[in-house]
Amino acid sequence: MFARRRKIETREEWLAWRKRDITASRVGALFGCHPYETALRLYVEQRGVEFEKEENRAMRRGRWLEPAVGKAVAELRPDWVIEPANVYLDVPEIRLGATPDFWIHGDVRGIGVLQAKTVAPSVFEREWDGGREVPFWIVLQALTEAMLGEAMFAAIAPLTVDPHDMDCHVIEIKRNPGAELKIIEAVKSFWRDVAEGKEPAPDFSRDADVVRAMHPRSRENAIADFSGNNEIPILCMQYETLNNRIRQAEAEKETIATELKFRMGDAELAAGIPDWHITYKTGERKAYSVPAKTLRTLRIYDRRKDPA
Repeated sequence: MFARRRKIETREEWLAWRKRDITASRVGALFGCHPYETALRLYVEQRGVEFEKEENRAMRRGRWLEPAVGKAVAELRPDWVIEPANVYLDVPEIRLGATPDFWIHGDVRGIGVLQAKTVAPSVFEREWDGGREVPFWIVLQALTEAMLGEAMFAAIAPLTVDPHDMDCHVIEIKRNPGAELKIIEAVKSFWRDVAEGKEPAPDFSRDADVVRAMHPRSRENAIADFSGNNEIPILCMQYETLNNRIRQAEAEKETIATELKFRMGDAELAAGIPDWHITYKTGERKAYSVPAKTLRTLRIYDRRKDPA
């Protein structure tokens, strides 16, 4: 698997390169193990659906602290020389790409790739088992980067971000020809599906924004005929049952809030409760205007309750 190498000069150019490929950081979506991406999302993007691209706090944190991870690994592994990669690797024939964070030099095995991660301590314990396990989507990312970079091995360095106890771990990943072949086949299969219009099945628990973006507007007078479909009435009943539970829970919550407000009187701070912090302060809401936005609203009515 020979990949071309292009030096990254500008972020805009790099983003344009990535847009036409399945990148290492998103390969996990093809295996159903990515926490933020799904196969359907990748598919509809390639079919022309646009999503708002906003950098969240975790992404910004990772970008800011990436150089710090490189320095930390250089201290932890003085036998290694850590070099920022600053390159985009891609194989145009199968439209697979990768952006390694660092190259590793000085190891007897040859060149390696280093993937920098920043992780909250609670997430590191829960999802990484304290460094004893690496989330599979990150393993796939590291394997893809090593494969395209023709590296002998990969390493992943999660930096736990805690202002009082920051630590960095170095976890090595061996090249795995069998896994690499599966990655290549999954990418090829994805692009075949895109070309043939074969849509991946939605993950309804994670694809809410994707489903909304696929059909942002209703078609006037269009009717979806569900005659003979036994699943739709079941879904409607489940929806109504959950809706009733939510309304009941909201009412109970409001009742509790009203009692707490009554007990607080005109006090703005409660004392004498070791495990809880309660405030009831006066504040003002600033005026603001909401820009116009086109939305589709799903409403479900139980006609079984209508009088005959």
